[in-house]
Amino acid sequence: MKEEGRENIMGNPDQSSEKSNITPFHYLLIALIFGFMGAFFWAIRGTSGFGGSQGGLLAGVGWGILWYVFSRLDGRGRQRPYGTDAMLAAITFGIAYGGMTGYGVYIRWIQGSFYLNLPEGSRPIGAWTGYAMLFICGLHWGGVPGAFMAWCAPRKPLNHTNWAIRVGAGFLGAFLASAVVRLFPDWFLPFYDEGIYEVAEYRTAQRALGSIRNIAPHVGFFLGFLAYEIGRKDWRAVGMILIMAFGFAIPFTIGGYWHTFHGSEVHIDWWKNWEMTIGFGGGLAFGLAFYLFNRPDPSFGPRKPTVNVRIWGGAFPVWFTSCFIFMNGYRGFVNIHDLDWPGWIRIVISVIYVLPATYVFALWIRRIRRDPDGSPLPVKALGGVLALIVVVGFIVSWHVPLELYNKVLLVSYTIFVLVSAALFGVLWKGLRTGTD
Repeated sequence: MKEEGRENIMGNPDQSSEKSNITPFHYLLIALIFGFMGAFFWAIRGTSGFGGSQGGLLAGVGWGILWYVFSRLDGRGRQRPYGTDAMLAAITFGIAYGGMTGYGVYIRWIQGSFYLNLPEGSRPIGAWTGYAMLFICGLHWGGVPGAFMAWCAPRKPLNHTNWAIRVGAGFLGAFLASAVVRLFPDWFLPFYDEGIYEVAEYRTAQRALGSIRNIAPHVGFFLGFLAYEIGRKDWRAVGMILIMAFGFAIPFTIGGYWHTFHGSEVHIDWWKNWEMTIGFGGGLAFGLAFYLFNRPDPSFGPRKPTVNVRIWGGAFPVWFTSCFIFMNGYRGFVNIHDLDWPGWIRIVISVIYVLPATYVFALWIRRIRRDPDGSPLPVKALGGVLALIVVVGFIVSWHVPLELYNKVLLVSYTIFVLVSAALFGVLWKGLRTGTD
């Protein structure tokens, strides 16, 4: 016998035997929330104190929590193919993995300039080269998380041998991609035949060389994972990977146009406009993937998650990431205000959050072990992490005195958060009343 509220994160009775009351309109609201909050997540991802994989953890866990909550709004999380707790880990660490690559060198290419050693040695170059490289960057940044997400609900069960082949396909792809950029560097690097990349003093050219060699294995992982799913004809997995890959590659590319405004008379942060475009587009990709592949499937049957999946796939990434968000938020605050505080202060302030968060994580583990088939992760705790992201995001964006670009960003962030909250209110009300 099912207990009331065991599956519905909103606290309503489990309705797994009834028809879902989530309509296409509700899925549209979900996609827009993914998008608007994604614009905020991605903008904060590159703010002082974050950046790279550290910032990727922030954006990833934000989207992961939204996915987890939306999967359980109607009490059918276990009938949704991608409603498992493991999606939190897949999204969080998949997005963080993309932060291991750099792409700043290509911004100048979009502006039509190739530098040997910025600001010296400028040469004209086609803007399409910069857009092409940004497309490749976005392709792997969305494609690898898409693969991790696809792994959470394979159409056909995999044994240990299948898993070894699946992972091996990714590593093989990474190896081949790395080999291609080393064997045929002139395919990717402008003016390669002139030998400019062999001159150590040309630091900007060296950055371009290092960047493509760094990006290549990431793209190879994506292609290898995709090839494996195509080979086993798991078309749902293929669809998930491609939507996430193109869902990031397209806004990465189109948003690059913002960089052509650098040097204009309007002194705002054009780079942030690009980041917000990526986050909004990437969020819509999550929304589309959620609609296409994560609707309740009666033939799928209720699924009982294992203790390890619930702890390490769900609770762990939320706890682990929230600690980094808090500590990096402190670091960003100190950096933007040029505060010369001793290191022990950071330790003390970090402990103020880490100890209570670790205690809550321990309670989660205890609760899960006692009742593996019980209620989902506490919505208050998940909401608390989202609130932490929002608060930290504003803290690391608040410069004194406020200049025009600060004001534009703060207003934009406020709009994103308030609109998302309003849309969630409409979504919640619609589901409670059964109306559109």
